[in-house]
Amino acid sequence: MSSSDKTQSDLQNKSDNSRRTVKAKRFLANCFVGSYIYLPIAAVIIWFFGLIILLFMWIQDGKPRYNPTQASIAFISFVGAAYPTLFICICVPVVLLYFPTICIIRYLRHKNRLPGTVQRKEKIYSWLAIAFCGLGCMGLLILSIWNCWDYYNIHWCGTFLFIIGVSLSAIFQTAEVWCLKKEHPDRKHLKRNGIAKLSVVGLPIILACAFGGFYSLCRGNPTSEDGEYTPEQCEKYSSTAAIMEWSIAFSLNLYFITLVIDLWPSRKTSSRYIRREEGEEKV
Repeated sequence: MSSSDKTQSDLQNKSDNSRRTVKAKRFLANCFVGSYIYLPIAAVIIWFFGLIILLFMWIQDGKPRYNPTQASIAFISFVGAAYPTLFICICVPVVLLYFPTICIIRYLRHKNRLPGTVQRKEKIYSWLAIAFCGLGCMGLLILSIWNCWDYYNIHWCGTFLFIIGVSLSAIFQTAEVWCLKKEHPDRKHLKRNGIAKLSVVGLPIILACAFGGFYSLCRGNPTSEDGEYTPEQCEKYSSTAAIMEWSIAFSLNLYFITLVIDLWPSRKTSSRYIRREEGEEKV
């Protein structure tokens, strides 16, 4: 290779490295102009590490049966009842972050800071997502405040309200995004978001159906009240239901991440982003 070719190659490499550096800096800068995305990000952090801590507490205690009605695998509810203050400190912040996130997405679509709704059905899907999100959050508050030992029926009603509410909210939000991709063919991210939501939402729904089925067989107990199932069968069914419950809880983090993706484009419509872009153009 001649010296001129080598020099040209070095200049090209420096140019490529410079462009990559600029892109990285712009990406980091963009992270600080879309403040709305921090709501679902915070929800992911609190919910994920909160569940990890609860699981660690149960393992650290020696995987005990906190209650005679508990199978060998503890429900989140049993661990939460053993550590009520911690459980409430996990659930309440998630409610305060999750519900406003769904409302903000509706607001940003109304203000056209996100791809706006065009047809009436999209608005209906959006408001239904908010309504069922509210029910799901109400269920989460109920199950965290009223423990499963002293308030058995109230707690498990709250649990099913939480699962059903969040599932339906996610379904309607997915339907909204799927419709929006047809109304905004130029916004390619909507199709990606729609596919991501379909994949993410489908898994918890399947797990929720499995959870409801296994739980209903022995009502989560290691023995059957009517003697229809043997203790060995109830132990298996209830432990499987507990595993399903933990899986549903952890999979909720994936849904929260899709909310971050939904909010990400709003950074380009923030006043700070626009002012910065105008400043760079003048330079």
